[in-house]
Amino acid sequence: MLASVVSARYGRAFSSLAKAAAVRDAVEVTWTDGLTAKFHKIWLRDHCTCELCQHPSTKQRQIHTASIPLDAPATLSVAGDALQIQWQDPIAGSACKQSAFTSSWLRDHVYSSPKTTYPANYRQDRLENKVLWGKDLADKMPSATYDAMMGDGFRDGMRLLQQHGLLLVKNTPDSMDATEAFARRIGFVLETVYGTMWTTRPKTAEMSYNDTASTNLELPAHTDCTYLYTPPGLQIFNCVQQAAGGPADGASRYVDGFHVAERLRQNDPATFEFFSTIKLPFYCLDDDTSLATMETVIDLDYRGNVQGFRLNDGDRAALTHLSFEEVGAFYAHHKSLWAAIDELEVVHKLDEGDMMVVDNSRVMHGRHAFLGERALIGCYIGKTEYDSRLRVLGLL
Repeated sequence: MLASVVSARYGRAFSSLAKAAAVRDAVEVTWTDGLTAKFHKIWLRDHCTCELCQHPSTKQRQIHTASIPLDAPATLSVAGDALQIQWQDPIAGSACKQSAFTSSWLRDHVYSSPKTTYPANYRQDRLENKVLWGKDLADKMPSATYDAMMGDGFRDGMRLLQQHGLLLVKNTPDSMDATEAFARRIGFVLETVYGTMWTTRPKTAEMSYNDTASTNLELPAHTDCTYLYTPPGLQIFNCVQQAAGGPADGASRYVDGFHVAERLRQNDPATFEFFSTIKLPFYCLDDDTSLATMETVIDLDYRGNVQGFRLNDGDRAALTHLSFEEVGAFYAHHKSLWAAIDELEVVHKLDEGDMMVVDNSRVMHGRHAFLGERALIGCYIGKTEYDSRLRVLGLL
């Protein structure tokens, strides 16, 4: 069976294949523009996508990778702008003996070049797609209307959310149903110890859940659910009742954690190194709940670029896992960390009808104290589902 591997998603115009040759346990491919790349034979055999090697519907691999010889005997040719490979023997899980890899697919999947950039087929979000911000965002908050997000403006709004890590959705109906409908436009609502959909309101604090969010106390900037192995990707806050009083009463605060990390990387490398390598303990306790995990504040991808930010001093457990010297270093670096947070914090008071969508893996949120009533309807969406929506929309 012939496997034609097509780069349909990436579809960039590349030069044609010029030649291919076996080099020990690899295949060296040369394009007409002079680029040369090597692929292991076992890697090529493992990535055959004919219907015998990859299920045509589920796209799951059906061959047994461990049964492929490291130097799989094969005959090579270039025909029709594709690398044709005739395998000597079938392998466990597939009767396939012939594969074809198009020029564009091979170009997208080059891995033998120096890793100065992300590979062409890397479909995870990355720092280079982000707009880092500080206090200046207060005057240019990325925004869209509820109707636009529920209609043709959805992709444009999601791009703003991806770039900035938060999106202000104006003219939002003041109902839980409308809030949930919006959330499900992105992905399914995540269930946590707080349920699925929830309302934060001081009067009902004792009747809902045990968290300071349901009080009128000040909340310093933080990310949510730091005690979960995988915290929510997005958090939604639909303001259905705002506190009376001055402009600061009940005002929200937001901090770009990625900007904090990059500011530290540039100005205080020791603090950046500490919080990107030393794991901190976070926990959540209730009558029937005991959640705990240990993670770094700054999460780096395989290239060393920031891909996540996790911090909530209110949920941080005792630092008994660190050495005496490390505990002292923590408090010294903590001051530098919070100096950067304070410097970049944005204060924005939501109006009734405003819904703020926050990337919880990047942006810290909090609020000023207030008197009286203030009610926000909210929910979480998983990061897996959020990133999936970005990929479906062609934003990743």
